[in-house]
Order: sequence, then C-alpha cells, then structure tokens
Amino acid sequence: MAGVAPAIILRRATAAQGEGAQIAPGPFLGTRESLKDYQVPNSYRDAKFGIWAHWGPESAPEFGDWYAQRMYLEGNPSYK
Repeated sequence: MAGVAPAIILRRATAAQGEGAQIAPGPFLGTRESLKDYQVPNSYRDAKFGIWAHWGPESAPEFGDWYAQRMYLEGNPSYK
C-alpha cells in the first residue's frame, strides 16, 4: 500500500499538466550540479531490493503458467 499514494499523486499531477496547470518549481534543477550536495537518506541507502525470475516451461510466451499443464494433455498443441 505504500506505493499506492505516490502513484495516485503522480497520476493527478500528470492529469493536471494536461489541463494547463503549472507545477511549482522544486529544490533541484535539471543539472548534475544541482544534485551535487544532495544526501541520500540512510533509510534508502540501507534498503534491500530483490527480483525473482524464472525461465521454466511456464514462462513460454502466450502460454503462461498453463503451458506446463497442457504439456501432458494428449491432443493439445503443447503436448506435441
């Protein structure tokens, strides 16, 4: 749920741009020099991130998780 609120805010801000609204300037410019003195919060620096991926039969394009089951059904194209 923590990611929901920022997503809603971003969607509203994007919709507001389309209506001609102006976004207030933030603390940074679009330059590297503007970010030079920025300090990353400790909570972000210590955060963990992981990705799980698999490349088994169930990852076959257009078949998804059902591919593995259909491999054993005679008469099914996946069986062949």
